Amino acid sequence: MNMISDFLQYPFIQRAFLASIMVGLLCPFVGSFVVLRRMSFFSDAISHSAFAGIAAGALLGIDLSLSSVAVAVLISLLIAFLSERTSLSHDTVIGVAFSGAIASGMLIVGMLRGFRAEVFTYLFGDILALSNTDLVMTLAVSVLAMTVLLIFMKPFLQITFNRDLASVEGVNVRLFEYLLFLIIAVVITVSLKIVGIILVTSLLIVPAASAKNIASSMMRLFVLAGLFGVAAGVLGLAGSIWLDTASGPTIVLVSIGIFFLTLFKQAKR
Repeated sequence: MNMISDFLQYPFIQRAFLASIMVGLLCPFVGSFVVLRRMSFFSDAISHSAFAGIAAGALLGIDLSLSSVAVAVLISLLIAFLSERTSLSHDTVIGVAFSGAIASGMLIVGMLRGFRAEVFTYLFGDILALSNTDLVMTLAVSVLAMTVLLIFMKPFLQITFNRDLASVEGVNVRLFEYLLFLIIAVVITVSLKIVGIILVTSLLIVPAASAKNIASSMMRLFVLAGLFGVAAGVLGLAGSIWLDTASGPTIVLVSIGIFFLTLFKQAKR
């Protein structure tokens, strides 16, 4: 513990802990909708779409954060549009987008000259390299996304459990469907620098799945998901400092450990 308290004197460690708390709250909160709607494959497609945006940004000389958000949002809205306007299943549409995003990202990376370290930072994540700007952006997205979801919690839950009934009750299903997809896309892209494209889906799904194992109500589901997310972020980051391991994978492994504890408690009950 003395080692961690000594490290807390450094600004980059302070930023890392603040980011782990913010993302630990944000991702599981949004991820609860992902788990309830069984959209884990969608979140994978969006994270790989963000990689295509990052590669395109590096090729064109555009800010990588902006290019990743732009492409991820575009792909998420395209998936929503095609799912609504074609007879194809939702998984099929997502699979096409997923494949296209990976192929596009790999193709563009092959066109880059030399080794581009900033591109691979997004691929694997590095919470210790966050800047003050990254922290402010994470805070802004967290406040905005969670505020929107809390204000419109009822219609979001209605379209989650029964879209047809929600439509009969006067809910603008298309609007809230597109809005939810948009929020998921932005949250994923903001979280990329924390754990990287490969593991970002874990931040969304694992804490929410852990909460679902033991929650007895929707309110408890969201509260527990946030608690598990923050615990995994803080303990995982502290563990990575103590053990001198990669932060992102350590955070995810702690989160998975919490999942199995809740699974055991569920089985015991």
